[in-house]
Amino acid sequence: MPKLIKAFRGVPKGAIYPVAYEAGQECPPGLEAGARELGALEGAEEESDEKKDLMAQLDAAQIKYDKRWGLEKLRAALAEGQKD
Repeated sequence: MPKLIKAFRGVPKGAIYPVAYEAGQECPPGLEAGARELGALEGAEEESDEKKDLMAQLDAAQIKYDKRWGLEKLRAALAEGQKD
């Protein structure tokens, strides 16, 4: 499991209440996507740069998107927009 690089709160699978995770702890598999989006996971900075690049390409192509979207959805929007 990847490690957290900053504190993160999330609700693990099967739990009702959020759990606070500290930097250095391993991130549970069900919370990896959320931690990555918040930049709390190792390697998230690399994806953050890719996300900025994708958003710049979408802006240049005048394709509408939501800044909260993850990498996969941004890639799909760019691919769909380039089809037209």
